Amino acid sequence: MKILAIESSGPEGSVAVLEDTSLIGSWRFSSPRGRGGGLFPALESAFTKCGPPDTVVVGTGPGGYNGLRASAAAAWGISKVHGSQLVGVPSLLGYEAAEYFVAGDARGGQWFLAHVAKGRFLLEPVLIFPDQAEEMLAPGIPVFTPGEQLAGIPEAICVPPQARLLALRTSDFGNPLPIYLKPPHITRPSS
Repeated sequence: MKILAIESSGPEGSVAVLEDTSLIGSWRFSSPRGRGGGLFPALESAFTKCGPPDTVVVGTGPGGYNGLRASAAAAWGISKVHGSQLVGVPSLLGYEAAEYFVAGDARGGQWFLAHVAKGRFLLEPVLIFPDQAEEMLAPGIPVFTPGEQLAGIPEAICVPPQARLLALRTSDFGNPLPIYLKPPHITRPSS
């Protein structure tokens, strides 16, 4: 079974193609605030090298609104055109460690935090205030952050989630519904 995986919840995205569990192609691209145009050239490269997929996996966040929506729409379109199965997997499961935390800037003075072990959430993504992070983290367990370094967690490893790892975690998930921890921030026009 050929799996196409798409991850663009943060400032750097990735596309990967696996045949069963073997990686046959991987592409990274810049996606600052989800506005990078690199997703579509990466998808074109994946199709040119690997052909159409049997399954399309897309990272569902949490993360940048634009990146999540663009990758979910692309994944939906690819699955419809090629009759592929479509699966959404939380982006925070895209790290390579047996147990870890993921923390990130949720804007507006808040962070998100999740705790993962063996590809499953021990603590699903929650909103916290930065001063709560230290009491929630455990010594010796790595902390990843998908975006910029967080001032209160200097030991955090800045690295984006990987599409190839999301492709290996499809069995527990279904529809690709984006994970939003807050309602969208909309500035209303004056008058």
